[in-house]
Amino acid sequence: MNFRPAVCAALLCAGALSSAPPVSADPTDDSFLGALADYGININNPATAISMARAVCAGFDNNQNSNVVAMKVMKDTTLSAKQAGYFVGVSISAYCPQYKGKTDDSFDWLNPGPPLQ
Repeated sequence: MNFRPAVCAALLCAGALSSAPPVSADPTDDSFLGALADYGININNPATAISMARAVCAGFDNNQNSNVVAMKVMKDTTLSAKQAGYFVGVSISAYCPQYKGKTDDSFDWLNPGPPLQ
């Protein structure tokens, strides 16, 4: 009997299973990560992104203004100002909705006006 094809098939299946990305069991985390991906923000480490989102909420819990929170996101990542603003907004929506609509005027720099003509 030749067991080689069966062994190869078993190894291929095991390799496919071990290389599959982990599935998050938390729908909030999945929505948060999906929103970032939809906006074009690539996440290499989902756990780090989720941790940073929770840090955004902690910043608001500590009465930091929106500008400080967004600048911290920019400092800790390679995100642009616009992406950092989006990250802060999605973080609020996902993990601390009590801050929706409560960002201060310092956040306006993240929303540039229409292009000058």
